[in-house]
Amino acid sequence: MAKDQDKKKGNIGSIQSDFITLTSHQLRTPLSGMKWLLELMQKSSVGNLNKKQKKLLSKIYQSNERMIALVNDLLEVSRIESGEAKLYLQPTDLASVVRGLIREKADEIKKKRLDVEFAVEREPLPLVKTELNKIRQAIGNLISNAIAYTPEGGELKIDLKQQDHEILGKISDTGAGIPKDQQKSVFNKFYRGSNILKFETNGTGLGLYITKAFIEASGGRIWFKSQENKGTTFYFTLPIA
Repeated sequence: MAKDQDKKKGNIGSIQSDFITLTSHQLRTPLSGMKWLLELMQKSSVGNLNKKQKKLLSKIYQSNERMIALVNDLLEVSRIESGEAKLYLQPTDLASVVRGLIREKADEIKKKRLDVEFAVEREPLPLVKTELNKIRQAIGNLISNAIAYTPEGGELKIDLKQQDHEILGKISDTGAGIPKDQQKSVFNKFYRGSNILKFETNGTGLGLYITKAFIEASGGRIWFKSQENKGTTFYFTLPIA
């Protein structure tokens, strides 16, 4: 009886995963097409737009980008759960990855007047063993969360240092923090803290689940310390190549 129930659960899980994958792939094509058309319109390729039209177009574009990000996250989750999210490990310059992410997010940082510090214990740091695009996504999720959930004028500190045969990374913010009774759920799918909606209403709750999966697939670890209304520090390690 128990075996039959487990088999039934497995079949339901497989159907759900297949449905998510199929639906996400079907959504990807029209969303990409919309993005291309919106970019054409923003460049005035189909005629000049007034300020109000440009503002509305920008909002539509941002909503479409959020939908694309959601579809991509759902596909990543589907790959992780099906065991297909294997990383192609290669020597990677982690400090360069972090610097690139900070540059990419410069507008968001400036808009919130955040004080961002990035420190490397010594350079050059040894290269780490991971997949470049996946670790960019993982660390990008951590930095994006720190920016999103830190109030204006707050601080964000990122540190990298060698520790034995691995690189230890630390990303600290002075943001909302994670309620103590919810901390055990942080890396669960679709988790979003009850105290963060006033900072950021958009979000899927998949970022940290994906981040943990990518770091662990690289042979690393991830954990955190947090205090509500004081801030959060995420720690992660990656093995030296």
